[in-house]
Amino acid sequence: MKSDNSKLILGLIIGAAVGAAVGAFLASGKKDEFLEEIGEAVGKAKQKIGDAISQGIEELDLAVDKVNTIAHTAISRAKDTRVAD
Repeated sequence: MKSDNSKLILGLIIGAAVGAAVGAFLASGKKDEFLEEIGEAVGKAKQKIGDAISQGIEELDLAVDKVNTIAHTAISRAKDTRVAD
């Protein structure tokens, strides 16, 4: 229990410090620059996530094609074996 309480208190202190820093920064007159930087960072993150999803879909499509090819080959061989018997 002591460890959980320590983590909670530490989390609250860190959260308060971050909140105070953001509040002070926004009050300093650089709010527009800050929001622009945040917007750019979000845009870059969205692009990277989109690129990763696209790459994952391409790799998944290739894997599906490979599995289909292997399955069709196995089915053909099984049919050939049955006909030969």
